[in-house]
Amino acid sequence: MSDTEPPDWSAVIHQHAERVFRIAYRILGSVHDAEDVSQEVFTEAMSVHRSGMVRTWTGLMVRLATVRALDRLRRNQGRPGALPNGDFTPSPEPQPDQELIATELATWLRGEIESLPTQQAAIFSLAYFEQLSRNEIATALDVSPEAVSTTLYKARKRLSSRLAVIQGEKS
Repeated sequence: MSDTEPPDWSAVIHQHAERVFRIAYRILGSVHDAEDVSQEVFTEAMSVHRSGMVRTWTGLMVRLATVRALDRLRRNQGRPGALPNGDFTPSPEPQPDQELIATELATWLRGEIESLPTQQAAIFSLAYFEQLSRNEIATALDVSPEAVSTTLYKARKRLSSRLAVIQGEKS
């Protein structure tokens, strides 16, 4: 297909819908918000295609899903019921206390991710929620693998220091 030909949108959606939804859901923890973000991603992908060449649909979809989910996470801050709504299950048969701890940790992590700079939040989310390799993240976000490593290190360091502060407050 040439860059001037319109893509087969049903094929593009079929190929990328599951991954886009999964990325959004893992960042947001809400099926409803993940569905909304998925729709935004495909609408934006159409606009991006119209405005220029798309080098890789997978890279575009991963980038858009991550950035739009992070945007939604930041917008939802402080909105009642915006974070984990019972969809998160840490193990097949969790004990009530384990489930509560996992839900609190997921809520805390989502809150902290939204406070990270956008690039750090995107790279951290792709590395830990999507388990993409350094090279896959570099391709998806159009940065060097070295930049991915450096940014991921900074994000982990920042989150670790915040966790240490929280743990120190509870002691």
